[in-house]
Amino acid sequence: MAQIVAAAGVPHTPVFPALARGGTEQGHDIAARYRAVETVVAGSDADVVVILSCDHINTFFLDAWPTFAVVGADRVLGPNDEVPGVSAVELRVAGKLGAQLHERLVLQEFDPVLSRAATVDHSIVVPLHFLNPHGVPIVPVYINGMVGPLPTAHRCRRLGAAVRRALEDLPARRVAVVASGSFSLDVGSPRIDPDRMYGVPAPEWAATAVSHLRHGRLDRLSQEATAEQIAAAGSVSGEILPWIVMAEICRDLSVSVMDHREGEGHAFAAWQ
Repeated sequence: MAQIVAAAGVPHTPVFPALARGGTEQGHDIAARYRAVETVVAGSDADVVVILSCDHINTFFLDAWPTFAVVGADRVLGPNDEVPGVSAVELRVAGKLGAQLHERLVLQEFDPVLSRAATVDHSIVVPLHFLNPHGVPIVPVYINGMVGPLPTAHRCRRLGAAVRRALEDLPARRVAVVASGSFSLDVGSPRIDPDRMYGVPAPEWAATAVSHLRHGRLDRLSQEATAEQIAAAGSVSGEILPWIVMAEICRDLSVSVMDHREGEGHAFAAWQ
C-alpha cells in the first residue's frame, strides 16, 4: 500500500519565482521560506507528489466547471497563464496513479472529473517550481475554490479522508501531498485600493486558520470556514479548501514547519 510520507502547504503568488531570483532582501526571504518547506518534502524521499489546488478558470471553464477533478494524463503543460520568468514546460504526471485514484474515489461515492488531457496554471507551477526541483511525477487534484457554489469545508474533509483511503489502497508508493493557495486574498475586487493588484481583507481569519492547522483543530477549522467567512476573506479565499483536504489526508503526521507572519493571508507549512 502507498505511504503518505510528507505534506506541505504554500502560497502560489505568480511573482514569487522571479522575486526569489531577484537578489533583493525580500527575494532572499521568500526563497528561504519555500526552502524550509522543500527541505521536508525532499527529505521524505517521495516518488510521487499529489498536488491539491484551485484552478483560476484557466484549466477549466464555466461551460463545464468541476467541483472536484483528478488529472490522469501522462504529462501536462504549464503554466497556461503568466508566471514572470517561468517558461511553459511539460510536467511529468503519474497518470496511472491518477486514474486509479479517480476510480477509488468513485467507489467511495465521490465523483470527480477525470481529465485525460490538461494544462495547468500558476496554482500548480509555482509550488512545484520551489518544492519539486527534481521533477518527481505529480497527480494534480482540483478543488473548486473560485466559482460558487463552493464545496463545504466539511465535504472537503470527507474528500481528504477518501483520498487517504484511496492512496492506502494503491500499490506501494511514497506520496507527498502539497496544498496550494491562500486563506485571505482578494484580487481585482472593489475592496482593493486603486493602486494595488491585490489585498488581504481578513488577516485575522488567516491567523486563525493557521492556528487551527498548527494544533490539528480540523473540526473547528471546518466549522468556521463557512461560505460566508470565505467570501469575507477575499475573492479567491476559497483556496483554503485544498489546505483542508490536505490537512485531513495528513492528519497522522506532525507539524515541522508553520511559518505565518502577522498581516499575511498565507502560510508556509510542512508535516512529516
